[in-house]
Amino acid sequence: MIPSPLRRALLLLAVAAFLITRAAAQNADAAFASALREGAPSFARIAQFKAKPRKPVPQTKGPSASEAVWAKVLETVKRDGKYRPDSAFAPGSFSIEDTVGDPKADHSTQGISVFGMLNDEERFEALSVMLVFRDHKLDPKDGNWHIEQWLFQTDVYGEVAELAAGTVIKTQDGKVVGTTRSAISPSDPKVQARYDAMLAHWAERKP
Repeated sequence: MIPSPLRRALLLLAVAAFLITRAAAQNADAAFASALREGAPSFARIAQFKAKPRKPVPQTKGPSASEAVWAKVLETVKRDGKYRPDSAFAPGSFSIEDTVGDPKADHSTQGISVFGMLNDEERFEALSVMLVFRDHKLDPKDGNWHIEQWLFQTDVYGEVAELAAGTVIKTQDGKVVGTTRSAISPSDPKVQARYDAMLAHWAERKP
C-alpha cells in the first residue's frame, strides 16, 4: 500500500498538472511528451506484481481493476512505455500517451504513467500508477474546445487511491477561458465505467 502522505503528495502534484491554468495544462502535455524519450532500465519487476497477494478490500469500495485486466495493462506499459528519470511525481516513470481521432476535430487523449524507482539491483519498482483521459469537443456555438478530464491514481494492483474529474474550456489558440472541478463519489457507477473504459484502452492496445 502507498503511504498516505505520499498518496496525498502525488495527488496534489497531479491535480496541479491536470487542471486549472493554461500553464498547468501545457506542463502536463510537455511531461507526457518528455516521457516518450528512449533509454529505459529493466521493467521486469512490474511483471512480478501479480504474484504478490492483493491487499484487503477497503470497507468503502471505490473503482478497481480485475487481476486479468490489470495484468494486461501492466504488460502494455512494460512493452511500450518509455522511461523518464527524475519524474515530477517520483524518481522515475514509464509512460505512454495516445491520441484517438483528428487533433483538429473532436478527439480524445489518454495517458498512463507507472511511477517508481530503481532498486539496488537496478530494477524498476513501482509505487503508483496514474491514468489520465481527456475528451476534446469543439463547440460550434462558441468555437472553443470543451475538454472533459479524468485522472485516476492507483496502487500497483489497480485499486484507485485518488481520483479527480472536471472540464476545461479553451480557445483554439490554447487560452483557458473556464474550468470546473466535478464533485464525484468513488462509488458512483459512472466512475467505475470511465475507469473500465480507460483500462480497456490500455489492456487492448496493439503493439
